[in-house]
Amino acid sequence: MLRYIGLAILATAWYGLSFELVLNRGDLVIWPTTNGTWGDKMEPVLPFFQPDPVRKTKPSVLTIKAFSEDISKPLTSAVVTIRSRATGKTERIALLSGQLERTISAPDELFMEVSATGYSSVKRNMTIALSPQGNRYEFDAELTRTTIGLTIWAVDRQTDKVILTARFTLSGKATGATSFTLTPDATTGLSRIELPSKGTYLLSSIADGYANFVKSIKLDSLQNEARFILAKHPPAETKPIAKPLAASATPEAKPVVKPAVTAPVAVSAASIPIVAAKPFGPIEKGKPIQLKALYFDQSSPVLRPESYPELDQLYTLLLENLSAQVEIRGHTDNQGDFDLNTKLSRDRCQAVIDYLVGKGIIKSRLKAVGRGPIDSVAPNNNEENRKKNRRVEFVVL
Repeated sequence: MLRYIGLAILATAWYGLSFELVLNRGDLVIWPTTNGTWGDKMEPVLPFFQPDPVRKTKPSVLTIKAFSEDISKPLTSAVVTIRSRATGKTERIALLSGQLERTISAPDELFMEVSATGYSSVKRNMTIALSPQGNRYEFDAELTRTTIGLTIWAVDRQTDKVILTARFTLSGKATGATSFTLTPDATTGLSRIELPSKGTYLLSSIADGYANFVKSIKLDSLQNEARFILAKHPPAETKPIAKPLAASATPEAKPVVKPAVTAPVAVSAASIPIVAAKPFGPIEKGKPIQLKALYFDQSSPVLRPESYPELDQLYTLLLENLSAQVEIRGHTDNQGDFDLNTKLSRDRCQAVIDYLVGKGIIKSRLKAVGRGPIDSVAPNNNEENRKKNRRVEFVVL
């Protein structure tokens, strides 16, 4: 301000002009007057001083990258959750190429979390500002793998003592095509393994002198335990040895009686029992037989151990009838979503098939069919009737 006043004084001295300093709409303008007096004003010669105009800003760019363990391994299975303080909105975006680039046009504060199955998540808060040149922000998330612990052991059904000779095999979607064979500690009988992620696994056991055992287990904690209760094989039946006849004994000749000839009777193939199995009664093709001692966790396809004796009887039936094709049918009550009930009934059938296949039955002989609430055997008007409708059956095809 003083500098511009000084310029006006100099001009007055050199050119005999008078100037008036005027603050015009926030701008400092010097007006010359005529004849060195403060008379009529001419147009302003020059606005010597003006404030800077409002500076234009460019959007900022945010780049988010996800890595497995270190920055040399992009993680393409990661997702990022972004919550904006300015808008209050939350977005969940998949990092299909391991990274994401977003343009942000207004100042904001972002709360971000990058996560992936089998990894611990990484969180970060970031304040986004704008500038004339445009700012760049980066969030490099290095995710650490998490593992699921599983401890397995087997005990004798009668003595409840740990079986030190048991061996276990574990497989599942999380392990890919790999099956793990576990050998227990010679002293404790415990087997331990670290798995890549939570999920449902198929676990089988083999022990000398005991029946093989297969079960589906759902691992949803960081540390899990599974105990097998194994039954011993029944002792082999010994047949008495027939004594030879004495050499001097002469068998008495008996007349041969020919059976009477009768005309054959036509019988429908569907009515012929394939086996007279004691646990299930006479079994006919196309006739559903309920597995009455089958138990699952609530709203889950996970078999409970008390179901195994019933499934072992079905396994024996299949061994005795090697040509039989069997359909496993699952049913539910009408409570809840129809599609979810149908899926649950099918998944339970598949758990039964997995058990039988694990014991050696060829998978192509078995078929899982989930019927959901369609084929009810009782009205769904009370819990007792709904319990009757929640069942699993097998049908010989």
